[in-house]
Amino acid sequence: MAQAIAGENYEFKAAPEVVKPKTKYRQQPLQQSDDQKNSSLLGCNIMFDKRVVRGNTYASVQTQGDKKLMTLKSFKKPQQKATQQPQTTYLHPSTPRPFQNRVNIDIQTDEYLEILTDKPPEQEMDAQTDYYIDKPPDRLFVPKKNGIDKETQIWEGDLFDFDQEVEPILQVLMNKILEQSRMEVLEEEEIKLMKEQQKQHERQKTSVLSEMQRLEAVQQRLDQEDARRKLQYETYLKIQKQSHQKIVCRDLSKSLINPLKLNTFTKLKDLGVFRDPLETALFYEYIPWVYENVLSQLVDENDNGSNFNNMLNNIEEIITIEHSNSLKRRQQQINDKYEEIARKKREKEEKKRQEEERRLKEIEDQRLAEEEAARQAEQENQDQLQENQQLQQ
Repeated sequence: MAQAIAGENYEFKAAPEVVKPKTKYRQQPLQQSDDQKNSSLLGCNIMFDKRVVRGNTYASVQTQGDKKLMTLKSFKKPQQKATQQPQTTYLHPSTPRPFQNRVNIDIQTDEYLEILTDKPPEQEMDAQTDYYIDKPPDRLFVPKKNGIDKETQIWEGDLFDFDQEVEPILQVLMNKILEQSRMEVLEEEEIKLMKEQQKQHERQKTSVLSEMQRLEAVQQRLDQEDARRKLQYETYLKIQKQSHQKIVCRDLSKSLINPLKLNTFTKLKDLGVFRDPLETALFYEYIPWVYENVLSQLVDENDNGSNFNNMLNNIEEIITIEHSNSLKRRQQQINDKYEEIARKKREKEEKKRQEEERRLKEIEDQRLAEEEAARQAEQENQDQLQENQQLQQ
């Protein structure tokens, strides 16, 4: 299990939180819902996880938690075999991806922290011993012969029956293989469930994000509608104020003009306001207008020739400038097209060159692999010949 999970990138899904004090006994409520049971299965302390390797990298050191776990495991094994109860599978989520501007780092989970190095510390020491004379070897003790020698004949199968003696060993091996196979299948199912839960969490996260965006859009529309209503109300108040001001001004003007209404006509007539409009228009508007138009027409006829020549010169200059600009743009388009064709040709040649290099590299790698295989086959043949010679000798 540890090897299967170590091959993947482990990430914590849970956000960092404050470590709460651990109680002495586990709280087990009388009735739990399905969600609470699932959550209790997901929770697990990493310090007591069997798949986490802790301690020195050069020697396996068992901590107090490992000893406790081994004792619990040794006590639980006979009970499970006796009762034959189904094993409970604990699901451990993987490490989630880090948040923005954060990075996951590796930490030690040992009971005591230590400095980890690539090479253990080494030191050479010298010692001097005193000179001792070698002790002479003791004489071989040969006990005195006592009794009478006897002999007997033992035939094949009298002391050891291979088929009978190998049966319990084979039973143990077969049981161990079946148990290991069952554990591997359970571990594969557990990894499959963990991946499915990760996918479900991603889908839930996506749905929550889409719902949040929808709520933000609704809130934005409400804010825009509120601003539009406020502007409409302010415009309405401004129009009401202007209307009120017009009404007040009209009332004030009526109150001031009513006393002057009787004497106004007489005073205007005395001032010469009520004259014949045709006469007034003829002497004060039409005759001066005729004089001005005649004079301006005479002046304009003299200036028309010079204005026409200037206009023709301006048109010719404009046409010349437009023609030169169009020629420049056409030349620029032709140059751009030639550059594009040259660039595509260079890219095509570069791609062809890279493919040729890759093909040559594959041929060279294949040739080296064939040479290596031939060399290994020759070496194996030589080793086989040497073994045959040694067997013949």
